[in-house]
Amino acid sequence: MELLPLVEQDTTTHSMPACDFNDSIRAGSHLMTFVIRREASTTQPIVTDDYGIKFRDNEFTLSVKRGGQDFFSRTFTKKDFSPLLTDAFRKHGILDGFRFIDYKEGILTFGACVSYPESDMSQPFFVRIGPDAGFTIEPDETPELEASVDSADSEEGA
Repeated sequence: MELLPLVEQDTTTHSMPACDFNDSIRAGSHLMTFVIRREASTTQPIVTDDYGIKFRDNEFTLSVKRGGQDFFSRTFTKKDFSPLLTDAFRKHGILDGFRFIDYKEGILTFGACVSYPESDMSQPFFVRIGPDAGFTIEPDETPELEASVDSADSEEGA
């Protein structure tokens, strides 16, 4: 009787490396500084893609100082976006992006997205922080560009 070799099962759980992003802006008479920290979560459920590959979800901690004083601090997880996610993104997505977008009329706007790991399929959101340090989360319904002008020009010349 011939014995077949044992197949090792992949028990690796993939995760994104921790990182910090620091920046500052002038907001009226105040200097606003912020730190966005990404860490792989050890408390959120593991996400498994269609191929059985496991991924850790992420947590993003946003800390904002206004004029050197603590103004806003919160750790965001996929659960914060859950009411706005489709069932598929709730089950298979990870919180994988968080960035500063704009300051206008007293409101700091950050962009966040929940995506399928290692893909370009995502649900984008705006996180807006008002002058009272309250925040809202809303879908980013900005239309995607269908085609760039350069590609349209090159097709016409072909």
